[in-house]
Amino acid sequence: MSVLQTVWKLIADIGPRDVIDIILVAVLLYYLLRLLRRTRAMSLVNGLIVVFLVFLLSSALLPTLYWLLKYLLAGGVLALVVIFQPELRMALARLGRGGLLGGTLGRIGVQRRQSVINDVVDTAYRISEDGYGALIVIERESGLMDIIRTGKVINARVSVDLLRTIFYPRAALHDGAVVIREDQIVAAGCALPHSESPSVSASTGMRHRAALGLAERTDAVCIVTSEETGAVSIAVDGAISPRIERPQLTERLMELLEAQEQEPGFFFWRK
Repeated sequence: MSVLQTVWKLIADIGPRDVIDIILVAVLLYYLLRLLRRTRAMSLVNGLIVVFLVFLLSSALLPTLYWLLKYLLAGGVLALVVIFQPELRMALARLGRGGLLGGTLGRIGVQRRQSVINDVVDTAYRISEDGYGALIVIERESGLMDIIRTGKVINARVSVDLLRTIFYPRAALHDGAVVIREDQIVAAGCALPHSESPSVSASTGMRHRAALGLAERTDAVCIVTSEETGAVSIAVDGAISPRIERPQLTERLMELLEAQEQEPGFFFWRK
């Protein structure tokens, strides 16, 4: 029996319980695609869809190709686990976040959070005027201890003067990233993973690649000031805005960081 005949038989035998099952699978696929959106894995997903369509067509029209694809796809599950390892790790991290591991800036109060955002935005644009670069990372729900360990521990209150001093070109830590947790500069001179997305232009600077790389793997917010152009960018959720104006950056940070004040629910659900 061909795959198309099998599919038709399954459709004919669908009952109410099967409909609920299909809806749940559709919801899971929807959230999986949302997770992979704007990441390098999305191009692989498109390729898999093409292979699956060819597999279905070959079952009825091309028996030799169908036989070959059937045996090649038999070990495909293990291959997918290896290929999508970074994305699966990020999915499990997001699944485990929520009430148990709550947000960071959401715990320090509205006024202090607003002060941190103002200091970060002010630093980014004052450094832009000074003509040198900066990379500031704001930790949200994803833990960044692996990133923090690559730099030097600071544990000081966020301030414009301290941030500008760290990123001064002759300072020892100016080349790395600063990591902010709550209202503290946790570490400076940190190394970030670079983006491996094929859509990243070859002209993209190293700071921007690093910011995008972290945004692809975690929910951290990365603010970049370009040393070459002076443009300020923000990278979050696997995407980067190459140039953003000061009012829009402030508004965007408030939107991203206020979202953490949602009342936590059980495990990964939020009320």
